[in-house]
Amino acid sequence: MEIIGVKIEGRTGEEADFVIFPIHSVNYISMFSIGKSAEPLPAFHTTNGSYVPIVTLRDLSVALKQFGFTYYDKSTLVNKNRIKGRKRDKGVLIVTFVDNSEIAVAGRSRYR
Repeated sequence: MEIIGVKIEGRTGEEADFVIFPIHSVNYISMFSIGKSAEPLPAFHTTNGSYVPIVTLRDLSVALKQFGFTYYDKSTLVNKNRIKGRKRDKGVLIVTFVDNSEIAVAGRSRYR
């Protein structure tokens, strides 16, 4: 099993902040709070660094960009590689995927 995480220390905001690592490389797991009022997250400590799970769409958009994911509106990331089609319906954009599942996203978005 592999885990995708974000560096706890030394973040630059770039793709290099995100790491996919095998669970067998984890030395130990402890709880870590990013800020005083933040909910604690499990921190995975490896020989190569310490990482927490990705919990924001912003971080996911950076980490998964290389796999084709992009914002379609402020609350939706879409894998462009899996899009079969798009159509407008009453001001909403309907995205259809290769498995025929669909999602409605904002018809007007600054992200596309």
